[in-house]
Amino acid sequence: MLDIKNLCVNYGAVRIIDDVSMTVGDGEIVALIGANGTGKTTLVRAISKLNGTDSGKIFFRGEDITDASADKVVEAGIIQVPEGRKLFAQMSVRENLEMGAFAKRARGKEKENLEYVYTVFPELKSMEKMACGNLSGGQQQMVAIGRSIMACPELLILDEPSIGLSPITTQHMFEAIRLINKNGISVLITEQNVHDVLKMANRAYVMQQGRIAMSGDAKEIAQNEELKKIYLGL
Repeated sequence: MLDIKNLCVNYGAVRIIDDVSMTVGDGEIVALIGANGTGKTTLVRAISKLNGTDSGKIFFRGEDITDASADKVVEAGIIQVPEGRKLFAQMSVRENLEMGAFAKRARGKEKENLEYVYTVFPELKSMEKMACGNLSGGQQQMVAIGRSIMACPELLILDEPSIGLSPITTQHMFEAIRLINKNGISVLITEQNVHDVLKMANRAYVMQQGRIAMSGDAKEIAQNEELKKIYLGL
């Protein structure tokens, strides 16, 4: 589905992403983990074309999207939920969700997708008239993920979805992500909650100083002692 080959991203004279290659297959949950400042957010923003790239290639379903615009990437089916959620605080839950259906690929499916969002996050149904600025952090994250579902993603990119959430809310969020994945949506997730995300993921990549330091089966990586001691401080 997603195939990244030898990708490099610079900020001025500083190389942030250095020769990264990785894949996400159909139906997979792939975790991208590592300490803060290792380039995870820069990498996923490059996939969504929110950052430029300096060299390398990005392919989605066999099509070269390296130089595509952000809106073309959305229309191809790659939808990102950014770190910090980026909701419209004064708008209602329903209005924020409907913003996700703005993409051409989602038009005509708004009612169907909205019902699915309320299946994944039932409590949003009773809150649909509330302003998003009045919601808790967990509720806002539900809206942000729900908005992404409204855009009919084939690949959902989640950037640190558990930031600021309680352990219980984080578990509910991960359960929702599993449900979304079971409905046929592939997931690429960056996450500091390493223990739980590796339980959920099929495969994982570990980033260190802008490079892929380790990759493989998520369960095997979770048991890797070198990873625990050096890369994650566990």
